[in-house]
Amino acid sequence: MNTTLKLSSPPRRARTVAVILASVLMGTLGACTSVDNLGAANVWSLTRPEASVGGVALSVENGARWTGDGLQINGAGYATTSAPGPIATDSSFTVSAWVRPTGQPKDYAAVLSQSGDVAGAFFLGVAEGFWSFSVKPKDGNGDNFVTNRDRASGVGVKPDAWVHLAGVYDSAGGRARFFLNGYPASVEGVATDPLFAAQGSLLFGRGQAHGELADSFEGTVADVRTWSRALDPQEVKAAALIAAPDGVTLERSGQPAALVCPNPHGGVCLGPLDAGTYSTTSFEPTLSYTVPEGWANGEDLPGNVLLSRIDDPEEGIWGGSYIGVYQNVSAPASCGEEAQPGVGTSAAELAAWYRTVPGLEIVDDAPVSVGGLSGIALDFRVSEGWRSPCPLDGVIHAIPVIIGGGVSELHHVIGAPLEMRLFLLDWKEGNVAIEVTAVLGQHSLLDYHGGAGAGAVVDSFKFRS
Repeated sequence: MNTTLKLSSPPRRARTVAVILASVLMGTLGACTSVDNLGAANVWSLTRPEASVGGVALSVENGARWTGDGLQINGAGYATTSAPGPIATDSSFTVSAWVRPTGQPKDYAAVLSQSGDVAGAFFLGVAEGFWSFSVKPKDGNGDNFVTNRDRASGVGVKPDAWVHLAGVYDSAGGRARFFLNGYPASVEGVATDPLFAAQGSLLFGRGQAHGELADSFEGTVADVRTWSRALDPQEVKAAALIAAPDGVTLERSGQPAALVCPNPHGGVCLGPLDAGTYSTTSFEPTLSYTVPEGWANGEDLPGNVLLSRIDDPEEGIWGGSYIGVYQNVSAPASCGEEAQPGVGTSAAELAAWYRTVPGLEIVDDAPVSVGGLSGIALDFRVSEGWRSPCPLDGVIHAIPVIIGGGVSELHHVIGAPLEMRLFLLDWKEGNVAIEVTAVLGQHSLLDYHGGAGAGAVVDSFKFRS
């Protein structure tokens, strides 16, 4: 996982998490059809255990059964290949399936997934209540393991209706894209670090989490296809029509959701905001916040949230003023992008370390409570005339103050043109950090908190695990 050494500008995500919003898909699918398999490596009609392409036979478990429409799954059953699975998940691949849920699916229901030791490398199905394609760079679950998700969040999941799902992973481009009924759910998909090589079974109607079967699907799955390459959008359209169930009309209206984040790794950020109260979608713990007119949400990721005023744009190497919220930060080493060894992650342990950092002048130091979490708030600036033993690019004298841990990804420094207030809040076994950075060319820290409104925004925070 790459990190970006940030001066003061909002952190540039390096292929981390998250979800890209999608639009309502209606209208008519074009006539770009194909009568062949588009070079599919595997094809299963799911009316019988044998494959029509690829030679990998399936077995059914727990009451799942073959029917003339496809694999009938009762919510407990599923079908599986023998290990290892047929998809090289650490290389480019495409997966697709026709799906008809019985009733309203649960918030998480896996139609197709290839298992690892602990978790699946990808999940095609329902996630967070929407049709989605999710991928994982590392084999695991919990706060330290990222899931990147592209989903059709503008489309309700209709019970008892056929839909075509396709997930495309481009290893060279570092992106995953979800297609619903042959159309992309978002303009660019979601950025991701390379996926891990899942060596377990390919599961039909179930996923895997914490080393166990999870996220069962109830309904019918038909015509599952896999390719050992990333299909382009026109090929996905063609694949959707090869074995469409009788009478199914694929409709679409409008265009895939455009990115509203300032960078392609902003997750489900909302972009410019009207005055009002909002809640994060991906960040953990869930954060609600209230902003006046003129603010924007630039990131909503499992470990990072970014809020800033539209009137404080990034300018020069020190960027613009902003509020950042991060899950489980650590103390950074003085030179190099790594954590400082031997420093704990509680609010008290981090605050004690900051009080010892050469060149870091602590202007204020006080206990604090924000949004239901308690900890310590520190106001920083760089001591006048301080010189770094390892200046950035050989000339920029800055002090590293925060580095990400787990799913938060950042490496932030403070220099003479900046003032910072850092809230260190205890949460679970780690912390939540709130960074309020003012670029002196735009505001003093006092003015940013006051007249510019950053303090009121932080005061509105409410955390919910």
